[in-house]
This record gives sequence, C-alpha cells and structure tokens, in this order.
Amino acid sequence: MKVFVFDLDKTILVDDHNIHPKNIEAIEKLLLLGKEIVFASGRMLVSIQNLVKRYFQKDFPLIAYNGCVVWIPEKGKILDGEIDCSTASRVILKLREKGVHRQVYVNDELISEEDNEYIRSYAKHSEVPFKLVDDLLRVVETGATKILAIGDPGTLNEISLEMRSQFHNLSIFKSFDTYLDFVPKEYNKGKALQLLSRYNDWHSDDIVAFGDNDNDIPLLQEAGIGVAVDNATDALKEVADKIVPSNIEGGPGVFVLDMLNSFE
Repeated sequence: MKVFVFDLDKTILVDDHNIHPKNIEAIEKLLLLGKEIVFASGRMLVSIQNLVKRYFQKDFPLIAYNGCVVWIPEKGKILDGEIDCSTASRVILKLREKGVHRQVYVNDELISEEDNEYIRSYAKHSEVPFKLVDDLLRVVETGATKILAIGDPGTLNEISLEMRSQFHNLSIFKSFDTYLDFVPKEYNKGKALQLLSRYNDWHSDDIVAFGDNDNDIPLLQEAGIGVAVDNATDALKEVADKIVPSNIEGGPGVFVLDMLNSFE
C-alpha cells in the first residue's frame, strides 16, 4: 500500500483534539518509507493546515469541508465547491426560525452573526479565528462552502429530519452530537479522493483510508482497504474491511505499525 488517508476528529485525534502518539509514530514511519499521506476532514482547510503543522514539518494533500475542497501543496486548490446562494439563504432563514446557532464558511473564513459560546468554543476547537457580521444573508450572496448548526443533540436530530426533506441538493449530517453540517450533495470525501487519485495516478488498490463517521462511508468505499475505528458508527463499520481499536487507543496507528512490522 502506498497511500494512507486519515480522517481527523474521532479517528486519529483523541478527545482533547490532539493526534494520538501512536498515530504520530505511524505517520512518521510512513513518511520515512516514502508513502503518500492525505488528511481528509469536514473541517476548514485552514484548520486542517494549522493542526497538521503542529506535528509534521511537511505539506500534505488535503481534503477539507467533507470533500468540497481539495488542496495540494504544489498547486493549491484543485477543487472548490460551494452551496449556491439561494440554498444557503434558505438554510440560514430556517435555522434562524428554529432559533439554532448557525455559522457559515466563505473563502475559508468562519463567519457568524452572533457572538456566543457556540462560535467561541468552535473557533477554539478548530484553532481558527472567527468573524462577526450583522447579517449572514449578505455573506452568502455568492454562495458558501459549508453551513454549520450547533445546538442540543435532540433539537439537531429533529431539524436534520425536517431539512433533509426540504433540501435534496444538500448532504445534512452530524459531525459531532452537537454539530449539524450542511454541504453540497455532489461532493464527498470519496469523490475528492477520486480526484486526487486521478491527479497523482494512484490506484484504489494502493489506498488505505481511515474514518469514524457516516460521512466517511464514500471515503472507505473508494479505498482498497477501508478501516473504521472501534468508536465508529454502525453504518461505517458495515462497509469497513477492518475495524481497529478506538481513537482513544490510537487504533489507526496500531494498525499501520502492525502492518509495517509484518513486512519487515
């Protein structure tokens, strides 16, 4: 295997949002062996870049915003998808009506129309600044890469069911219990990996991908070996080729190191 694709939150990150030492060890060993590393996340591009730079003195191909953005070191963005203005505006109005915190991502900026605990906590978690505006509808006049609602898990469950029936052009899913993501349906991590594979002449049989959530299903299906951590959703485990120890135990790193040791 020559390409290793890692989801971040709840896959290689432990619950304090740091990469587990076993995963760091495994990635460093893969780099020494000349393997290709890709990080794939629902996070903002700048958030992934900031996180990766904390650990590795190297730029990597990155899949951000659940596949809406693909970035490569030598060229920058080779994919930059977005929610159209009309859809983005309707989502914002609906979330306002429900009284749920909403924030948008435009040009890799995190933007909110309310200064509250939700935006502050999210910005800290993602290690990015946030921008406050009077009206998000003006911000999305040219579209938005992603919209996120933050709130009580039960409330978000109800909203997701209702809004999925209204917005057939969006993928609406929970990235955390308290986060509800809205991204364009035509993009996902699997399609983003397809694009990277075509660009780099990678074959799916040479790819190992790791994930934890339903939005990682297309990613694992695109890889020769799809690996779910033990804390993954049932739906992801059903499509995975392998299930490894949880993120808290450094499962992906354990799997990679065991695999490499078997070839020594």
